[in-house]
Amino acid sequence: MSKVTVGDVARAAGVSRATADRVLNRRGGVSEARERVVLGFARDLGLDRNLEVAPSKMLRVCVLMKPPHNPFYKLLTRGFREANLLFASHSIASYVQHIDVLSPESIQEQLRQVSENYDALIIVAPYENRTVETLGILSERMPVVTLSTDLPIDRPHYYVGPDNYRAGRIAGQLMGRLLGRSGGDILLMAGLSDFSGHRERVAGFRDILADEFATCRIAAEIETLDRNALAVDAIDSTLTKFPEIHGIYNVSQANDVVTAQIDKLRPNSDIVFICHDLTETTSALLRNGSIDVIIDQDPKLEAQRAMEIVLKHFGRLEGTPTQKSMPVRIYFRENL
Repeated sequence: MSKVTVGDVARAAGVSRATADRVLNRRGGVSEARERVVLGFARDLGLDRNLEVAPSKMLRVCVLMKPPHNPFYKLLTRGFREANLLFASHSIASYVQHIDVLSPESIQEQLRQVSENYDALIIVAPYENRTVETLGILSERMPVVTLSTDLPIDRPHYYVGPDNYRAGRIAGQLMGRLLGRSGGDILLMAGLSDFSGHRERVAGFRDILADEFATCRIAAEIETLDRNALAVDAIDSTLTKFPEIHGIYNVSQANDVVTAQIDKLRPNSDIVFICHDLTETTSALLRNGSIDVIIDQDPKLEAQRAMEIVLKHFGRLEGTPTQKSMPVRIYFRENL
């Protein structure tokens, strides 16, 4: 079999030999779309050349998410910093911007600026009609990756994150088994229901309790909007109103607030507490017995997978960009 040449790649990609040569020798001056096509055919044809050297154009990836004062987003921010280092040779860099999830107008303004300044978008955001519509338009111009919680965008995009419905079912099964045959009343804590991932966890939790654990009853459900002050007030009033609560499932954050209020209102209680995301805070609370189980989705790995999708979209990594459903991991104190 004859050796593959630059001319072979040019013919397959439908470009001039000069264009293929510029792409393969990283001399620049070629659009991202053509660069992607040329690199793809070069790999498919088996061109005997290092196709993983740094491309000439730096890919700028905008990451929109909540600020890192939330422990989950702190880990996610760290994950994108590490991904920048991991993929530095591919000429790609992520730039994290923070959004106010309770201000759709400000998110709209940030999205308007994305197409002017970036090559791809990775976003963690709640559902809102205008946000979803704008993301649909953006997805026709660049790769859009929803992270941790998906959005119903009616055009091609990618999702990297856990199956949140299944994660909720796992939490429900753990709660039912830990409460035992006698079951008991449960407090269900949601963060912000506009996050589809939060709604899916709640639905999964409710469904498996109804299917398999008839003695477990959701006595109260509260939505904290991911605000600690609201969480404090809601937990205080709920534990006072429902003295028979034996289990708490928190689908979102403020886990340190939950344990503090349990210690304050029910010292030495046997309340089973299940939550999400292995952070420095929740690790410490798991070790001291304040938390019984943590369900984790590994945000640092999610950041890496999202960046891989962008690189594959532009032909800078081998393979076809596909959605990545992340596995969830279950942590007890003994396997921390």
